[in-house]
Amino acid sequence: MHSRVVPVLASLLALALASCDSRPAEGGGGGLVPISGAHTTHLTGTIAQPIGCAQCHNAAFQVTLEGSLASANGARGTFNTATLTCSNVYCHDGGPTLPIGGGTVPAPVWNPPSKVACGGCHALPGATVDTSAWHPAVATGVRCALCHPGYTNTTVNVPLHVNGVANLTVADLGTNCAACHGDPSRILPPGASSVVKAAPPVDRKGRSDTLLPSVGAHQAHLLPGAAAIASPIACSECHVVPADLSHVGPATDSPAKLAWGPLASSASAVPVYDPTSVTCTNYCHGQTLAAGGTNTAPVWTRVDGTQAACGTCHASPPSDLPHTLHAAPTQLHFPCSTCHPQGYTIDAVGPAAVPLHVNGVRNLNAALPGWNPAAPGPNGWTGTSVGCHGGTRFWNAGFPNTGCF
Repeated sequence: MHSRVVPVLASLLALALASCDSRPAEGGGGGLVPISGAHTTHLTGTIAQPIGCAQCHNAAFQVTLEGSLASANGARGTFNTATLTCSNVYCHDGGPTLPIGGGTVPAPVWNPPSKVACGGCHALPGATVDTSAWHPAVATGVRCALCHPGYTNTTVNVPLHVNGVANLTVADLGTNCAACHGDPSRILPPGASSVVKAAPPVDRKGRSDTLLPSVGAHQAHLLPGAAAIASPIACSECHVVPADLSHVGPATDSPAKLAWGPLASSASAVPVYDPTSVTCTNYCHGQTLAAGGTNTAPVWTRVDGTQAACGTCHASPPSDLPHTLHAAPTQLHFPCSTCHPQGYTIDAVGPAAVPLHVNGVRNLNAALPGWNPAAPGPNGWTGTSVGCHGGTRFWNAGFPNTGCF
């Protein structure tokens, strides 16, 4: 009796083992779906597409965690056979090139299976988000769908969730930039661009201290207010203005991409920002004037009004010899409006002059006697026979002047 039964059982066991060994790792073969531990959770796909067996196993069904998804973005997963935990796998903990952070269950237990819900693998973006490694802070109430297609603040887009990439939409950056930085409730003066709402404060980590380079003097440039000495400065004079959401990162402390516009570079200026001293030199602050300014490299994080006072970018009047002779109180003391449009005085820029101040050109009165800005010569500008001096006089210092000089 036993001699008959044992060969039959052995044959059945051999067939079962052959069936198990021959099924493809990514399939589950022959309808034999494993149900131990967290197998069912991975194979049914409730918050992501079903995870194929080959993501965690090799052909011999050893645990390797080397599938293309499990190892996405540089992840190198490990399985601890003593604690039955899975760690450093992309699906639960991101990877070096696409990190996620703040999750409550980055190393889930396989058996009995950990319950992993939203917030388990990564923190929920918002006011309490862990921004140290993976996601910029967002304004309260912002919907995930602003940046991620098909998501809500409580549900995921299953076909895209846990797929190895960050799927982003191209948001309307003119109105929605303030979702991550700035103040969406900011009241703008008439004519101001809506993108000004997105300028710090607040920065993309939710901070508003002007001593931080990420905040600094943004508002002093964009909304200078009643004490303005120039028109608002366009964002593009200092920054690359993003056209999509790819400018986020790769890390939350990635510096802003600087790019200098035509105003900042006027008069052959070569703008430079020094992140160590947090100082900026450019046309706007007198880099090319050589006119006695006391502070032509202002500190970005000093926002007390002193760095925009008359005398900082150029002396008042400018310290070159012609200005000194014509406008200094101890010399001829001509009003600035003798040569320049109304609104300028020795120590102030009045409202009428604000649109012309720091505009990339030197504005001169059309009725200035004998002024010839197109005159030839190494110093360019000169008077004529009907001018103030009754003859030719070159303006720039260092060129021979005769007569009253």
